[in-house]
Parts: sequence; C-alpha cells; structure tokens
Amino acid sequence: MSVQVRPRSRIPFPALPTLGTRLRSATTTIIAIGVVAVAVLLAAWINRQARQTADRVSHAIEIRERAERFLGRLRDAETGQRGYLLTGQAEHLDPFTEGRAAAGPELDILAALVDTDPAQKERVMKLRADMRAKFEELDRTIALERAGRRDEALALVRDEKGIAAMDRLRETVQQIQQNENIRLMSLYRREERRRLWGSTGIVVALAGLAFAAWQQLRRRQRRSAALAVTNAELEQIVGERTRQLESERLRIEALLRDVNHRVGNNLAMVSALLNVQSRQAREPAVKAALAQAQSRIQAIAAGQRRLRLDIETDEIDARPYMEDLLAEIGKAAEGRPIRIELDMEAIRLPGRDAVSFVVIVNELVTNAIKHAFPDGLAGNITIRLTRDEAEKETVLVMTIEDDGVGMPPEARNEGLGQTVIASLLRSMRAKMSTGPLHEGQVRPGTRVTVIFPKREIPEAEAAD
Repeated sequence: MSVQVRPRSRIPFPALPTLGTRLRSATTTIIAIGVVAVAVLLAAWINRQARQTADRVSHAIEIRERAERFLGRLRDAETGQRGYLLTGQAEHLDPFTEGRAAAGPELDILAALVDTDPAQKERVMKLRADMRAKFEELDRTIALERAGRRDEALALVRDEKGIAAMDRLRETVQQIQQNENIRLMSLYRREERRRLWGSTGIVVALAGLAFAAWQQLRRRQRRSAALAVTNAELEQIVGERTRQLESERLRIEALLRDVNHRVGNNLAMVSALLNVQSRQAREPAVKAALAQAQSRIQAIAAGQRRLRLDIETDEIDARPYMEDLLAEIGKAAEGRPIRIELDMEAIRLPGRDAVSFVVIVNELVTNAIKHAFPDGLAGNITIRLTRDEAEKETVLVMTIEDDGVGMPPEARNEGLGQTVIASLLRSMRAKMSTGPLHEGQVRPGTRVTVIFPKREIPEAEAAD
C-alpha cells in the first residue's frame, strides 16, 4: 500500500523585518507630526503674546509722546506770550494762540489713552488743573499788555506762582513719562523671558524635525534632480523679472524728471503772469510785492526744473543743483559788479528738502544783493555748504557771506522773506545766526550761518 504525502500549504505571514521598518516609519511620522503640532502651538502662543506686547509698547510710547507734545504746546504758548511782552508786536501772539488752542485737545487725547490707569488718570487731571491756572496767568499778562500796563504784566510774569505752575506741569509730565518708561522696561523683560522659552521650544522642535528629516533624506535625494530643473526655470523667470523692473525703474525716473520739468515750467508760467500783473499795477508797493513774489517763484521753478532725484535713495547731488540755482539768482545782479561764488563739498541733499534749500538760499542771497551793496557798490557773495561731524551727530552747515556795508536791522527781522525763512527753518529744525563778517571795518560785511540737523524719515512717513 502506497502512502501519499500531501504538501503543506504556506500561509503568507508578513516578514518581521518589513513589519519593523513600517513600525519605525510610522513612529517617526507620529513623532514629526507631534513635534510640528507643538511647534505650531508654541509659535501661535509666542505670536499672540508678541502682538499684545507690541500693542502695549506702542500704547506706552504714544502716551509719552502725547505728554511731550502737550508740554510743547504749553511752551509754545508761553514763548508767544513772552515775545509779545518783550516786543509789543501782535504777530508774536500767533504761537500763543496756536499753543493755547492745541493744548486742550492734546490733553484730551492723553486722558483717553490713560483712562484704564488710575494713577496716570489722576496725573492727567492734575495737568488739566495746572493748565487752566497757567493759561489764566498768560491771559492776564496779555490783557495787561494790551491795556498798556506792561509793568504789571512783567511783575505777574516774574511772580513765583506762574513759574511754579509751569514747573508743576513739567514735573507731572515727567512722572507720566517715567511711569510709561517703567512699564516699557517691564514689557521688555517679559518679552526676553518669552523669547528664551520660545528659543528652547524651537531647539527641541528642530531636534525632532532633524530626526524626521534624516528619515526623509533618501526621498529628497530623488527629488533633487527635479528641484534643480525647477530652480533653473525660476532663476530664468527672476532674471527676466529683474530686467523688467530695471526697465520700469528707468521709465519711472524719466517720468519723474519730466514731471519736475513740467512743474518748473508751470511755476515759470505763474512767474510770467505775475510779471504781466506787475507791469499793469500802478501802486509802487504792489509792483514791489509782485516783483518779489515773481523772483521767489522763478527761483523755485528753476530748482524744480533742475531736480535730478535718485529714486532709490530719495536724494540729489547738491553741487550741480546749487550751481544752477545761483546762476538763476545771479540774473538779479546783472549789470552790477557783484560776483556770486559757490564753495562746497560733494554733498547729497534729501529730495524732500530740495525746494526748501532753494527758497532759503534765494531769500538770503537776494537780501545780500539788495541791502549789502547800495548805490552800485562792487562786492562778493560766497555760499558755503559743508558737513560738520564735530557734534555727536553729523550736521549740515550753510554760510552765506558778503563783504558789503552790512545788513540793516530791519532787513534781518522784518519782511515776508524773513517770515518765510523762519517758517522753513522751524519745519527743518534748523538754527540761523547772523553777524558781521569783519568787525570794526568800514564795510563789515555780513555772515549768515544756518545749521541743519540730520533728519531721519519717520516710520509713518516711510510706510506711506
């Protein structure tokens, strides 16, 4: 009898190495997902805390700035009052009127900002009371001056109560700012601790992700060839886009030059219309006023036409700009033995201040031509523009010198030109001083020195 042996059926069990590899891959994926989730939550928490801190920092800084602006309005009002008492001229009351009108709204804004802080709110209430007392004193002194009782007004100014009121205002503002400084320091320390915790979490997350990245290295190697092709295509696209942007930049610069030239031509047209109006006017004073206005507009038009603005830095080369400007101003001295010279370094000026420099130089040089050389006298006018780094920060120094008979006092302190110069210097935070060029001589001459501080672009303006 034969015995038949049946073959055993093989059941397909998974191989143990394959199962282990899959388990390790799944574990790595779970770890990577968990690390990423923790990192995302940590980043979201850090971002939220950072936004809150940024809002608080901005709020504290705004409170400090509003307090300083409020104090500045009070100083403007007091300065206008002192100027009026010293000179008796009503035009000095403009700073007082503006400061008095703006101080209240500034304080209202400050009160709204500190509404949630009882201590700061109490200080603002104290500011309001002291402000009323100070304005009552200022109003009384001005009323006494208008009534012709200057001695009583000056006695009231010297009274210690008025001085004490201003001192209390300054002290309260300093307390408000000091409180905000303490809050800022606390926020900065808290932010540093948060950054430390965030950095620790990021290091841990990076370690976990590095492990997952090591597991995915082979897959990335397979994709590297395709990525290289994609990068080459992107580089080609970027290069083409860069050329397009460069072409667009050149086109914008050309358009900007054309706009500046057209603006200059339009201003020149306005100057011509003023010239026609001047010829038709009969009153000598009207003729003189129109002639002065025409001269100022013509100088601005000349500067605008020659404006060559660097679109990337928003600056211009000062020397060719000033040379063209002085050539235009020199036309006013044609037929007179007056020589105008320019002595300056290679300096670049901010584009936003170019027209202001034009107006200032035009007014000062025109005053020298008009007043320094009467009766056809010959002489020299020199304009210098240099940078002075002796101070803590670099400043721009402009001097205008003439060897004439000296500037009369009325030409220094009165007239529309001096008002225009004072307004521009105030907006540029510049300081001007005037004195003789040579002491004790028959022709002492005049030297006008203007110091322009370094100007930074405000963040709000830069964002615009």
